[in-house]
Amino acid sequence: MTTIEERLAAAEAARDEAQAAYRQLAEAIETISEGFTLYDADDRLVLCNRRFRDDFSGAAAVVEPGMRFETLIRTVVGSGLIDIGDTAPEAWIAARLARRRAPGDPFTYRRTDGKQLRVSERRTRGGGVVAIYTDITEFEAQRAHLEALVTLTEEAQARAEAARDQLTEALESIAEGFALYDADDRLVLYNSRFKEHFVTPGDLVEEGMAFEALLRGVAERGLMPRGFESAEAWIRERLAQHRDPRGPYQFVRSDGLCIQVSEHRTGDGGYVAVYSDITELEQHRHRLEERVAERTAELEDAARALRRSQTELRRARDEAQRASLAKSEFLANMSHEIRTPMNGVIGVAELLERTELTPQQAEYVALIQTSADTLLGLINEILDFSKIEAGRLELEARPFPLRDTLADTLQTLALRADEKGLELAVHIPPEIPDQLLGDPLRLRQVVVNLVGNAIKFTPRGEVVVDLALEAREAQRVRLGFEVRDTGIGIPEAQRRQIFEAFGQADTSTTRVNGGTGLGLSIAAQLVAMMGGEIRVDSGPDGRGSRFTFGADFGLAEAPAAAPRPRLLQDQRVLVVDDNRTNRRILEEILTSWGMRPRVVDGGAAALAALDAEAEPLPLALLDVMMPGMDGFTLAERLRAHPRHGDMALLMLSSGSRPGDAGRRQRLGIGRLLMKPVKQSELLEAVSEALGAEPRLATPTRADAEARPADWRPRRVLLVEDGVTNQRVAIDLLTQRGHRVELASQGAEALAALAERAFEVVLMDVHMPVMDGLTATRALRERERRHGGHLTVVAMTASATREDRQRCLAAGMDDYVTKPFRAAELYRAVEEPPRGVAVDEAAPMPAEPTPPVPAAVGEPVHDRAGALANLEGKEALLEEMEALFRGECPALMAEIEAAIAGADSVTLRRAAHTLKGSALVIGARALGAAALRLETLARGGELGEAPAVLTELKARLDELAPLLAPAPDPNKEP
Repeated sequence: MTTIEERLAAAEAARDEAQAAYRQLAEAIETISEGFTLYDADDRLVLCNRRFRDDFSGAAAVVEPGMRFETLIRTVVGSGLIDIGDTAPEAWIAARLARRRAPGDPFTYRRTDGKQLRVSERRTRGGGVVAIYTDITEFEAQRAHLEALVTLTEEAQARAEAARDQLTEALESIAEGFALYDADDRLVLYNSRFKEHFVTPGDLVEEGMAFEALLRGVAERGLMPRGFESAEAWIRERLAQHRDPRGPYQFVRSDGLCIQVSEHRTGDGGYVAVYSDITELEQHRHRLEERVAERTAELEDAARALRRSQTELRRARDEAQRASLAKSEFLANMSHEIRTPMNGVIGVAELLERTELTPQQAEYVALIQTSADTLLGLINEILDFSKIEAGRLELEARPFPLRDTLADTLQTLALRADEKGLELAVHIPPEIPDQLLGDPLRLRQVVVNLVGNAIKFTPRGEVVVDLALEAREAQRVRLGFEVRDTGIGIPEAQRRQIFEAFGQADTSTTRVNGGTGLGLSIAAQLVAMMGGEIRVDSGPDGRGSRFTFGADFGLAEAPAAAPRPRLLQDQRVLVVDDNRTNRRILEEILTSWGMRPRVVDGGAAALAALDAEAEPLPLALLDVMMPGMDGFTLAERLRAHPRHGDMALLMLSSGSRPGDAGRRQRLGIGRLLMKPVKQSELLEAVSEALGAEPRLATPTRADAEARPADWRPRRVLLVEDGVTNQRVAIDLLTQRGHRVELASQGAEALAALAERAFEVVLMDVHMPVMDGLTATRALRERERRHGGHLTVVAMTASATREDRQRCLAAGMDDYVTKPFRAAELYRAVEEPPRGVAVDEAAPMPAEPTPPVPAAVGEPVHDRAGALANLEGKEALLEEMEALFRGECPALMAEIEAAIAGADSVTLRRAAHTLKGSALVIGARALGAAALRLETLARGGELGEAPAVLTELKARLDELAPLLAPAPDPNKEP
């Protein structure tokens, strides 16, 4: 019994000891950084540490005692943890199990997370497998890095050896001698040329020898340069130059060889020397010096001849300057003469706008004003050409809306295109920004010139302006412009000539279309100032012409856009136009607004399309002029349609014809839009027709001239001798609410200013008796003595820098250019003066109408033309005729007295005033004679003046019976 108890106790003790040993072993295994696994003979997991389970297994959730090794392998391969490359999963698993069954040397594998593991497996005595997993990721990275460093070092060494070989080969191939000395002045490196050519004999040269030893060896052989008292003297000088190199050193060897030595210090304190044989160069230099001496003598003779010609050159220069001054004065005067009649046209249009007008009349007035703006901008073409030649023309940089600017520009040309039966269209893709920063007047000038020429030379078809976005940056865009037509085209041989000043594609005396030939030249130079170049080639399919150019613009800050009516979204609209280009443009615009357009090419196609529609369409856009069935006929058919009779209709046309307004009203057509249509007007019309929002009235100039909050009426003195300008200025200012008093010349103005108080003086510059400049100087002198400063605003048709400088020098505060605009006139009267800006802000040029000559055939009284210029106002024309008869006798007396007294200044002023008044009332023959007399007075050529005066009187006698009677000063009002 005791024996059994002892044995049980011993067994328990052994068990406890074994368990303690097991726990100690397990704890030891848990402390190691490697992963540890033990599998039994059936390949089932007996023991593993936490390091293996959590870090190396890749499947911690399934690792537990008793699991088979194959199960673990399939789990990690199936989860994609192990990088098996291109091997199939089953093949890789089979290979791994085979290695497991016959463990050998340690092996590595890579996980997909980048970690590399080294596995060492061994069989136990019981047939199981014990495995150690080691993370060698960092070790492998270090090993790869070291291998890369070794590779780089070997490559660098190879490159250095190759560079040395290349350098040695290069030194051997040059014609100069090369020598390198170290910091101890010993020869380290040299080429064969140095040894064999520059050091004779060559056996003196050897590596490691001192520079001084080399010099002494040369001296001992008697090869030292010439001109030295002794060898020591030469050696001392040469050593000093060598140790402190300051530039190339030259010497002639005893055998006649001329050598130049360039020495420089190296970074380590050594020296590098280059020896050049300049014997031939020195010989050539001597020959050149002899030739220079000869040429110097010749140049001295030429200089004496040049000095003799300087007097002639100065004289020619002075003549050229006088001619240039005369040209500038002529251009300034021409600008003045052309602008003055324009003032009446624009002023009356602005006054007409302030009356009650029908929508169509308001549209026509707006078109008149836009055309007047264009014409006013075009009258200075020759003046602009002169400015461009002198480099005095500058582009403005101000914000402008691209689409409205181009549409307004082309609408002024639409009537011309319509008269020839041409389609005029503009295409601006949606991606092009609308608010740009640039010079809209100059852009309009280029477009007007190109499109105007296209219309002129296109007998049938279309003229299209097409834009493209070429480049866009943060603050700038580059746009491409294309103007193409279906006209007669331009022969290739003449395409370059048309851009030259005064150049014409057709220079024959029988050409149909004329012009100055300046338009395209100026347009090309303006485009160049915008950063582009105009090119011309044939149009599509070789028909017509195609002008293209690019231009750079800034991006202006876009105003907050009004929200587009949501009612337009997905709305269906029928577009009927026979022109394919117009259909494409309208379809693109309507689609960009979210609408669904259906486009057809004529009335029959439109009716067929509507018959196929099950649901009524809400809106149709109809072109007026179409072959077969025009827009009005189609509208009548639509109104009679059983399903679509109530649809809203809008019409597009390039011009209006008698009876159109009545037919539109009878057919219930909402709007007639001028082509090429403005997108803003089209959006407004479509929105109104669909009831998306109330119609927004098109802002007029009067709206733009709304009074500011602090507005108050001013007392204005108007100093102006021209009756027409008097009438326009007084009407504009009094309608605004200002009080205006009139003086017809400077002396009257000074008298009025001495007696009454005024707040602003509008002073004409060119007047009889006393001009505006003289009157302003007198006023400023009076103010200097008595104090005060009255605002004086200059008014003149001249637009040159010199005119503005003269106004500034005379003491004027501001400047209004004739023909003046109401807004500009109101600004000058109501706002603080901004100073007389001496700039180049001239309007757009075009082909100016040449001065009217005193030619046979001019009508005595073109009353119809005068009445048309006054918008058909009979009462106003009769008033102008009566005013003319009242002032004409005094002007004729002044002209006769000036001719008798040889007073060219007075003659010029009186003839100028008579000419302007005559042209206003349609007395064109009289105006031509007065212009001729004014021209003679301007040039001081009064010899022909009596003969012209006789002609002037004859024209006046012919005119007198045709005019309204002069006002009776004694008649009661």
